[in-house]
Amino acid sequence: MIDGHWYPKGSALCLHATLTVNDLGRYAIEVEDGTIFRGDVSFLSISARLGNIERKITLENDSTFTTLDNNAIDLLFKDTEKVNAFIHHLETHGKSIFMALIITFFTGFSFFKWGVPYISKKIAHVLPYQTNELISAGSMTFLDKYLFDESNITKDKQDKIREHFKKVLAPLSFNDDTNLHYKIHFRSWEMDGEKIPNALALPSGDIILTDQFIELSSNQEEIDSVILHEMGHVVHRHSLEMLIEGTFITVAVMMISGDGSGVGDMGVGLGSALISSSYSRRHESEADVYAFNKMLIAKIDPASFSAIMNRMTEYMNMNDNDMNKTLNDSEIMDYFSSHPNTKERVKLANHYSECFKEGLTVCK
Repeated sequence: MIDGHWYPKGSALCLHATLTVNDLGRYAIEVEDGTIFRGDVSFLSISARLGNIERKITLENDSTFTTLDNNAIDLLFKDTEKVNAFIHHLETHGKSIFMALIITFFTGFSFFKWGVPYISKKIAHVLPYQTNELISAGSMTFLDKYLFDESNITKDKQDKIREHFKKVLAPLSFNDDTNLHYKIHFRSWEMDGEKIPNALALPSGDIILTDQFIELSSNQEEIDSVILHEMGHVVHRHSLEMLIEGTFITVAVMMISGDGSGVGDMGVGLGSALISSSYSRRHESEADVYAFNKMLIAKIDPASFSAIMNRMTEYMNMNDNDMNKTLNDSEIMDYFSSHPNTKERVKLANHYSECFKEGLTVCK
């Protein structure tokens, strides 16, 4: 028997009452005025235990029974209040609180570090190809308006590179995705007077080559190696994966904070950027392997990739003080900060180059 007080719905009247529960799961509340309420305990709404604060039990008729005997309530309703009992256990045991925090942290970290990329990859490859075209719609217009200028590469050279791509590289993608339609674009990209060597691909298959990248390339094979790398991004749907990952993170932040506009103030923006950078390095490695495998089939030495990567790195280092600072401040498609370590990429390219020299079309 548990002593407490009974309050009728919508009234300040307070009467002494007792609560009992039998082995059949039936309760009885006897009020001092002789009123008795009976029913099944499953229809009772029991408030969560918070320290030693008075416990409230709401009946089916919305009247309320309250008591300070929390231990008795926990014991009496132990089968139906397991969650509340667990929470109370955490509240009253410091070690349990610490362990719960550690478990929560690592669960959350694991979800964003490994769970989100895995789920995003599965979703990205289930969606139809038209999704890539949809998210790419208007991208070239935006880039031309805010980032790129008209290319200074001669029309003859542009046509030669496009024709070579059509005859040599495009056929390599026939077994990847029959819905892909690649198109080569040439643009000039400058920041604070510095020319940016880069190549990037939109999910739709539009591949953009900057003038400085073309100028730094000493031969067609070096250009081919980078184009194949960008084709790898398209085939693996990396842009779509990144979009889905970003959506997961944004939704999670909104659920935690209740307002996505405060991400920057909470420091979550920095965490999201770090996670995104990690994902990007994984994507770059996948695109590298795609390019090297295609180069073996096309009989192009993967060492060409090493050569152009080293040359681009040297160029970036020569302009490190001004250009790299500009790129970091702009946070727009920072080619080198998001890519894997250049030495690691060159090492892998050289490994594939050894397979090329042996005449292999598959390298392990």
